[in-house]
Amino acid sequence: MATALDSRDARDPSDEFGVLLRRWRRQRGVSQLDLALSAGTSQRHLSFLETGRARPSRHMVVALAGALDVPLRDRNTLLASAGFSPAFLARRDSDPDLAAVDAALTHILDKQEPFPAIVIDRAWHLRRANTAAERMLAFLAPNGMPTAADGSIDLAAWIFDPDGLGQWLLNRNEVLPHMARRLGPSAPHWAAGGGAARGGAAEVEDAAPLPPVLTLDVSKDGVAVRLFSTITTLGEPQDIALHDIRIESFFPADDASREVLEAMARG
Repeated sequence: MATALDSRDARDPSDEFGVLLRRWRRQRGVSQLDLALSAGTSQRHLSFLETGRARPSRHMVVALAGALDVPLRDRNTLLASAGFSPAFLARRDSDPDLAAVDAALTHILDKQEPFPAIVIDRAWHLRRANTAAERMLAFLAPNGMPTAADGSIDLAAWIFDPDGLGQWLLNRNEVLPHMARRLGPSAPHWAAGGGAARGGAAEVEDAAPLPPVLTLDVSKDGVAVRLFSTITTLGEPQDIALHDIRIESFFPADDASREVLEAMARG
C-alpha cells in the first residue's frame, strides 16, 4: 500500500504547472475567463489546469504562455513543469547564427553617435554601449558602477542608488517610479525612496500638463543635459538571449543638451 509520502512523490507534473500558471495569471492581473478566451479554451478547463485536475497539451501550454506574454525563459519552465521538452534555446554570443544580429546591433549603436545608446537585458544589465554612452557613464560614475553576478554592469542598482545616478538626477521623483514599473518585480527594494512626494507641490504637478515624453534631467559639475529615450526590440526572436535584450537609444530633449553631447564627442 502506498503511503501519503509516496503519493506526494508520485504527483502529476501538471500539479506544478497549475501553480506556475496561476502565479503568472495573477501577476498579469488577468481573470480566468479573460485568459481562457485569449488562449482559445474554456474557463472550466483553465480552472482544472490550475488545480491539477487536468493535464495540459503542449499546444495549450504554448497558447497560455503566449496569452500571458511570459518571457521565453519562463515558457521553457512552464513546458518542463507540464512534462514537455523546452521550445527555446539560448545560443552563445559566438554562435554563427547570431552573426547577423551582432552586426545589426553594432550598426544601430554606431549610427546613434554622438548620442548614447546601450543594449540591456530584462534585468537592466548592460550588455553593450556605444562610445557616447561610455563617455556619459564615465562622466556620471567616475569611480565605477555596481556589477551583477555575471560581471556585467548592473544599471538598475546604479540608477536607484541615491549615491549613484540618483544624486545627479534632478527629476528623480518623476523618473524612478516610471523606471521601477519598467523593471517590474525586481525593483521595489531599490525604488522605495524614489516615489513622488505627496501633497503640496506634488498635487500642483499632477494637475499640470504632461510633457510629450519623460526626460532624464541630469546635472553634474555644471554640466546639464535633458534626454529622452526610445526602446527597440528584435521582431519575434526565438532565442532566449535575444528575447531578453533591449536597445535603448537616448536623444537630446533640447538644443542645449544637443550641444553638450556634441561637445563631449569632440572631447
